[in-house]
Amino acid sequence: MDEPDVEVVDAADPTLVDDVTGLLRQVAGDKGVDGLSEARRRALGRAVEGTDLDVLAVTARDPAHGGLVGYAQIDDEGDRTAASGEVVVLPGGGDGARLFDRLLDSAVAAFRAAGGGSLRLWVTHADAASDARVGTHGFAGERDLIQLRCALPLPPPVRDDEVVATRTFRVGQDEPAWLVTNNRAFAGHPEQGKWDLATIRAREAEPWFDSDGFRIHEADGRLAGSCWTKVHATASPPLGEIYVISVDPDFRGRGLGRALTRAGLEWLASVGVATGMLYVDAANTAAVKLYLSMGFTTHHVDRSYVADLPPAVD
Repeated sequence: MDEPDVEVVDAADPTLVDDVTGLLRQVAGDKGVDGLSEARRRALGRAVEGTDLDVLAVTARDPAHGGLVGYAQIDDEGDRTAASGEVVVLPGGGDGARLFDRLLDSAVAAFRAAGGGSLRLWVTHADAASDARVGTHGFAGERDLIQLRCALPLPPPVRDDEVVATRTFRVGQDEPAWLVTNNRAFAGHPEQGKWDLATIRAREAEPWFDSDGFRIHEADGRLAGSCWTKVHATASPPLGEIYVISVDPDFRGRGLGRALTRAGLEWLASVGVATGMLYVDAANTAAVKLYLSMGFTTHHVDRSYVADLPPAVD
């Protein structure tokens, strides 16, 4: 079999989005997980829409029929110091490890040609082999995100404080109060702590958004916390994710983290989802301990790696 044709894309367009979507659908069918993060997919969509977002894309196509068998993307969301990249390769398409290397090499070369800088590379289902592979490209491990899963429905609660009253998120009304609570809860967090109205509006426009699965808890006349869920209907098995859970710092110490997690999982079970899922930073040992105590177990680790890449020399 001839090796795939790897090339840097001059400009993102709707055809590229369609091709990437098709590739990701195949990856999800084979591996049961998303091949590309939500952040990368949003960045690609915004680039096609003509925003100022800078996206560097590299494709690998089967020379026989031109179909996409691999893809790499780097984007910086307007912040050159926060460039992030991912590589996805279709399983069963030949030497996947070699194709991963070719895509990463091409993406890194294009990034350096554009001026270089610090680059964060995310690898899903990371392991020692991943560490060794990306290490040969100059990347060092930085951060682990653990994906935890649990069977639904949960066993009945054993304590009264494991249950709190929640209501549906009211689109067009709750955004300002929720943003205050979220940004206070995640102050200093690299992804979650700087949301604005445009950020939440973009999520509300996603096809998966369901306001009924966005559970709000009020206390003392304020929005004290929330559990926002997301259903991955095309995953195998379908997954119900605890997408964002936040508790205002003024209400910490009341057990709301556990109770709101349960509220979200109970809602997911009520719509027929049999597997709950969430991501937690491995460094957040208190949260990891909480979720394990609720019956979650580790499914896999997604790991970020970083490298300082100098500009290319002509």
